[in-house]
Parts: sequence; structure tokens; C-alpha cells
Amino acid sequence: METEELFGLPNGTEVEEALAQIHLFIETLGVNVVDDFAPPNHARFIGIFDDNTITLYPHSAPSFARWFTIAHLYGHMIQLLNETPRVERANSLVLRLGETLAPDDVQLIYDHEREAAEIGRNLVAAANPTLSLAMDKAYNRFFHADFHYLINVIETAESGTELFALYWKREPVPREVIKPDSRPLVDMRKMPMSDDCIVVV
Repeated sequence: METEELFGLPNGTEVEEALAQIHLFIETLGVNVVDDFAPPNHARFIGIFDDNTITLYPHSAPSFARWFTIAHLYGHMIQLLNETPRVERANSLVLRLGETLAPDDVQLIYDHEREAAEIGRNLVAAANPTLSLAMDKAYNRFFHADFHYLINVIETAESGTELFALYWKREPVPREVIKPDSRPLVDMRKMPMSDDCIVVV
């Protein structure tokens, strides 16, 4: 994905440093991050986690998207440690491509994804406590663009970089930021492995 396709997506030194910082910090929590430079066989495919390993696809996503994805997938990792009925249902709903969602299900997915973003924001705060306000607002904006894109993927089975770029373009810069989850970060080395697999498309 070329950064030009997502006009206004943060780039440059601050983003590269933030990506390096979160990459190093999450490894202290027992999470491995690896890059797969092979072109994925998906229209838009940013990252996936399996057990305690996050695999990113730089071919498909600029640095800011990969930074966000590390944080967001860590959030989903933590959710799976306490797989409540809401978590279980949300994970099942996102696999139902081509189905119209009921309003209650849209809300459930939003609450699930928002919690993952808040947990991820806590990781960001630990890795980079001096994050700029512009990056912070972009984190929120990217989350909401990705959520609206996800709902569209579920209901229409349509995906791709150009489609996501439309959602990013239409998402306003938020007035507020996503507050970090207040719970302590979890060292995944102390937790049982999960056989679940979560994808950011």
C-alpha cells in the first residue's frame, strides 16, 4: 500500500521511531513480531497473529498501519485470555462474510474492537509515553475508519486498499483521543497459548 493512497496518514521519522519502539517493547511482553515481505494473496492484508506471534505484511501496509496493527492485535490477544460470550460472538460475526448485521451486532463488534483499541493504546503509552497529539488523533481516526471498513467487509465481502482509502478519506480528524485501557499490560509468556487466529484485513 502506498502512503499516497491514504492522504494524511502520518509518516516520516516519528512514525518510524514509534514502530520501532512498539516492536521492541512488545517483545518484552513475550510477543514476537515478524515481517513477511511476500505479497499476500489478499486485497488488503495488514497483519495476523497466531499464538504469541504477530506477522505483518509490509507489502500491503505503510509503517503507520503496521504500528496501529501491532497495538490492535495485542488488544485482541488480551481479549482471548478471557473469552467472554461477547468476545466469542464478536469473533464469530467477523467471519460471516456477505451477511447483513443487526444493529445490536454492529454495536457488539464496535464495543469489542474499541476495547482492543483501548488495550492497544495502553501498549502504545508504555512503548512511547511522549506520543504526539497528531499521532494520537490519527490512531483514533484509523481505528474508526477500520471499524467502518470492517462492517462493510462483513456485509458485502468487498475489501481492498482502494476501498479502505475511501473510509480513511471520509473519517474526520477526531476531537478526542482513545483513552488507554487502565488494566496492567500482560506478559504473554506467563499465559497459556491460544489456538485462535485473528486477522487485520
